[in-house]
Amino acid sequence: MERQEYTAETYPSFGKKYNGEKAIISLTSWRARINTVSKTIYSLIKQCPGFHIVLVLSEEEFPKMMKELPENLTIFAENELIEILWVYRNYRSFKKWIFTADKYPDVPIITADDGCVYVRNYAEELYQKWLSNKDKIISYNRFDKSGVTFGGSGSGICFMPHLAQFFNNIPNVVIVSSHDDFYYGYIAKLYHINWVFLNRIPNENNFKDFNNNDGITAKLHPDSFIPKLMYVLDSTFSQ
Repeated sequence: MERQEYTAETYPSFGKKYNGEKAIISLTSWRARINTVSKTIYSLIKQCPGFHIVLVLSEEEFPKMMKELPENLTIFAENELIEILWVYRNYRSFKKWIFTADKYPDVPIITADDGCVYVRNYAEELYQKWLSNKDKIISYNRFDKSGVTFGGSGSGICFMPHLAQFFNNIPNVVIVSSHDDFYYGYIAKLYHINWVFLNRIPNENNFKDFNNNDGITAKLHPDSFIPKLMYVLDSTFSQ
């Protein structure tokens, strides 16, 4: 029998408890970066005070869960500086915010990237822009591909509350593509959810990319894969 995914009420969670913070910064990581994601988390704590921080990890990838994580990461949870939230299946980059939004449906979720060290309070700027655009998704950068407009990269996206229900039906081929930002743009277009882009500040001013994340993604999941994604998504959501 296939293992069932946890629900919003049953996600295993360790560390800090949500205490009514105005918004949540959510990120994910994986085995290749689990020893360095502490750098990202430390920078978020330092640069973005006043936000609840959630790291989402997969039990499928780390079967021993907390016992399998490095000490330089678990110390943040043990000192109640962050929350570590567990899902069962490895949804790769797609577990970055959707499950956090599922657990906290009334709170705006701001994404972060585990390959970055943040050098300014980008989360506050996204949140302040959202306050005057509460029915929109807020992002720094705008991309247009195959008729889909979307934001993303390390600078993060602010997703308004009650969005998880629209994004949680992810086809497997899309998950393995790791084109999560494109998928968010596709679903936003499908459900007529608008974006606001903060192009005034280039993303390089928000973070330093110590893992060369964009280069890795470009090599493993080139834009030439997007037409196949479009076909899969059109076939899935036209039914």
